[in-house]
Amino acid sequence: MITNYIDTKVNEITQNGTLLDLYEIADINDIIVYEDDLGENTPGAYHYEYRIKIIMINSTLSYYHKMIVLAHEIAHAFLHPYEEANFTTIGCVKNVKENEANYFACKLLDVIGFWKNEELCIYEHEMSKSDIGFIGIYKNYMKI
Repeated sequence: MITNYIDTKVNEITQNGTLLDLYEIADINDIIVYEDDLGENTPGAYHYEYRIKIIMINSTLSYYHKMIVLAHEIAHAFLHPYEEANFTTIGCVKNVKENEANYFACKLLDVIGFWKNEELCIYEHEMSKSDIGFIGIYKNYMKI
């Protein structure tokens, strides 16, 4: 895995931790973020068409789940910009590109303070089991 490159790129796109809004990070880097109901089985996707980077996020997800999916799809926009990517699952994936995107997303979420957000605890009762599972898996990536 290209961890040194990812760490450097995350610092670059967050302007060394001063840019903390994922939507703003996408906008500054000419990535269009579109939210809509993508159905029950599609949290998000990244597409590259006509030299335009597009991230689609499922509008039915909780705020926390959207942030995880958005960070993951931003990762694809930087690491694998010319390839389609559909967010289906995370964890112990054998696909190198998905693991790179997971690591990138985890680091990005760390730099923007997502994991330290007290609201994760305050609003834990609003999170689904799926949301809590995603957060747990991503925290494991911090150990890489």
